[in-house]
Amino acid sequence: MQVFKAMTRVMRKRLLSAMIYIIVFLVISVFIANVSNKDNKFELTKLRICVFDEDDTPESRALTEFIGKSNDLVELENDRDTMIDALYYMQVNYVLTINKGYAEKIAAGDTADLFGSYHIDESYSVVYMGQFLDEYTTSVKAYLAMGRTMDEAVAATEESLSQETQVDMLRVDKAGNSHFSVDFSMYFQYMPYVLVSAVMIVICQVLVTMSRKDIRFRTNCSCLRDSEYTFQLFFGSGLFVLGVWLLLMIVGAVINEEMYSGRAWLAVFNSLIFSVVVAAIAVFVSSFEPKDNVLNLITQILGLGMSFLCGVFIPTSMLSGSVLSAARFMPAYWYIKANNMIADIQPYSFEGVMKCYGVQLLFVAALVLLTLLVRRVKYSGAAIGTSVKKAAVS
Repeated sequence: MQVFKAMTRVMRKRLLSAMIYIIVFLVISVFIANVSNKDNKFELTKLRICVFDEDDTPESRALTEFIGKSNDLVELENDRDTMIDALYYMQVNYVLTINKGYAEKIAAGDTADLFGSYHIDESYSVVYMGQFLDEYTTSVKAYLAMGRTMDEAVAATEESLSQETQVDMLRVDKAGNSHFSVDFSMYFQYMPYVLVSAVMIVICQVLVTMSRKDIRFRTNCSCLRDSEYTFQLFFGSGLFVLGVWLLLMIVGAVINEEMYSGRAWLAVFNSLIFSVVVAAIAVFVSSFEPKDNVLNLITQILGLGMSFLCGVFIPTSMLSGSVLSAARFMPAYWYIKANNMIADIQPYSFEGVMKCYGVQLLFVAALVLLTLLVRRVKYSGAAIGTSVKKAAVS
């Protein structure tokens, strides 16, 4: 395993480049997971409301106090420009004016022209306050019609509107799949880009270094067969890719806050197959011994190209039919298709997922055969040349 040992020595010097991609990906994934977890928690929103009580009666003051129990009351100067500026700079969400005569009108059962307001059109605060004031005045009017006094009607209204309902935010995916949510599937969706970038930038540079003329000619002069040499290159590349994949899977289990189970194992296996595809691509590209600048260009083209065309960065539902037709000839398309089916973004089908696995494995087989062909054609001449030179010297 001399080739493998030499390969690991060179690989250590290239790990920093790969770790940059991996660390950035993991940091973003953890951030997205935290945001998603917060979104699944229900919290009552408090508005910043300014109330001008022009009626100044016990009834109007009771309304003001009740509004302040579930919202933040803000004091402003009773000036139109000041109120508009406060709304524009989001210092307040709503400015409410309790018109003079509020108590008399509501006691008479008249709920017209009780309030005035300044607000931003088509905002959440407008809908919320409009609904709240309508419920409050309607409830008071109803209690008064039942023969209650004004104080009793106000107290009963506050009690009924203060009742809270326990709310549990539960996200249930289609088919009851609680172990692989749409949120968690995003972690696997963006994985192809980091795999392509991190693996290509390390494996290709290492293999190009191993294929330099002085090293390759020395190998051809040894008793090591070309098939054994290629096998050790594939083995070393696969071992590095396996290490990167295991790291991503461990972090994925931490982000998901539970071990993989259910359909999540299908996503894990899908990512493993794609990792093998990326390793095969890296070995194939390195067979042409591209320069560093060309290699970086190829890495970006493959990483960004497959990400934009195959649904990594842009959902496949937003891509045109012609783009998707072209994407079918790229392995990332079948990876994303399987991931979408596992997460029920597309209709789930176990046979469909297996088909995507099979297509990706066909890409691996094709890349391995092409790599063997390229290396045999490229380096057979070097071996012949070396033996002829020996014969001439002897």
